[in-house]
Amino acid sequence: MYILEMANNHMGDVNHGKYIIDQFAYVVSKYEVNAAIKLQFRQLDTFIHKDFINSDLKYVKRFKQTQLSKEDFKELLEHVRYHNLKTCSTAFDNESISWLDELDISIIKVASCSIDDWPLLEEISQINKKIIISTAGATLRTLHKVYDLFKNKNRDFAFMHCVADYPTSHDKSNLKRITILKNEFPDIEIGYSTHERPNCSTSEYAIAMGCNIIEKHIGIATDNYPLNEYSLSPKDFYKFLSRVKYFNDALLGKSNTEHESLRSLKRGMYFSKDMQKNETINKEDLYFCMPVQDPDNDYHFDASDIDNVIGKSMLESASRYSMVKKSIVNDQGGSALDSIKSTIADLLKQANIAYKDQDLEISCHYGLNNFYQTGCGIITKINRQYCKKIIICLPNQTHPSHRHIQKEECFELLHGDCTVKLEYDEIELVKGEPLLVPVSTNHSFKSNYGCVLEEISTKHIKGDSIYSDPNINKLPLDKRKIITRL
Repeated sequence: MYILEMANNHMGDVNHGKYIIDQFAYVVSKYEVNAAIKLQFRQLDTFIHKDFINSDLKYVKRFKQTQLSKEDFKELLEHVRYHNLKTCSTAFDNESISWLDELDISIIKVASCSIDDWPLLEEISQINKKIIISTAGATLRTLHKVYDLFKNKNRDFAFMHCVADYPTSHDKSNLKRITILKNEFPDIEIGYSTHERPNCSTSEYAIAMGCNIIEKHIGIATDNYPLNEYSLSPKDFYKFLSRVKYFNDALLGKSNTEHESLRSLKRGMYFSKDMQKNETINKEDLYFCMPVQDPDNDYHFDASDIDNVIGKSMLESASRYSMVKKSIVNDQGGSALDSIKSTIADLLKQANIAYKDQDLEISCHYGLNNFYQTGCGIITKINRQYCKKIIICLPNQTHPSHRHIQKEECFELLHGDCTVKLEYDEIELVKGEPLLVPVSTNHSFKSNYGCVLEEISTKHIKGDSIYSDPNINKLPLDKRKIITRL
């Protein structure tokens, strides 16, 4: 949204004001942008103290020389609507607020000088229209008070970063305040109202920082009416929109070819051993090297696809060093693994256990299809001289009896229910009471409703677990352990 602030640049001349609107409407139509023409309402008889109404004060003289009647404003606003532009106005005093409704203004602007004019703001906050509020010079404490006023009235309002120097040099722009406003008030729009010279624009950067409302002063210089230093001519506005388009193209434009370029540099996925039909694919069955081949009418998996392949089964046999292709990998095998990962993630969320891009070990002692009855999920946090793991046991799931030749461990319940069987004793875990499992002690555990355990132990050594069921021991580790990402 572009707010084109005519201010007093109509010079109190309705025809000159229409000329400005005509010229800027033409530029708006060329770039097809969303724009509003903004005017300023003041009731000078009450806005200025009677003792100063005829004074030489700069702004008093300026306001009087450019004064328009309600009928004049009405004529200008009809011209704005004729060009399909939106109408916007700043009411500087309570007496002008009624004009906002009478003249059917669609957008209300609050000037920076009125940011803490509480009698004015209180009345404006009663109006159910789009309200845009400039923030020059305001402290965050004041802005939070203004925010609360309009938020409590459920108004659609925005804050505009602004610097009240006329003109504003680029080194006074304080653009970092845009980020502050976005962080402090993340649920409202943040814009940028500028008083910079036409040849010194920082507005494009404000747009790149996330501002979606930009306010610029506009006007047209003639023999009778000069233009101030901080207002854009139609030519300036055209150049400005051209620069904005350049920045927006850079901000939003995406490459259609980078994926293909990157894929040509990725490592392809290959089998590290001969694979049999219906065999489950494990991490140890794969290796990665260039190139990615992409055979006709098939897809060659690359290293980024590892989570889409592990745990799935083979649709046909494949030889060592051959490509891992989509046509020979059973997608249905992944559905079971994805469901397990999702269930484990949900249980960790219920337990309020944080994890981030972790390796997840799926222990499936009797195969993935029987995982919900027998098995567990394991996240290894650290494994040095000591080891810490998070163990996830799903509802009605049992981890089979086993012992460790070298490892001593203890379990502590973090969430849910868990019963541990030590040799012939069954112990129901209680939060805050760790349970020690000595070396060579047979133990198993189960949960009725699902649980999360913390395991602290001596160093975990691969192959150190001896199961009471010899059928489990006969299976290679890669057949009962699936390593994936959570």
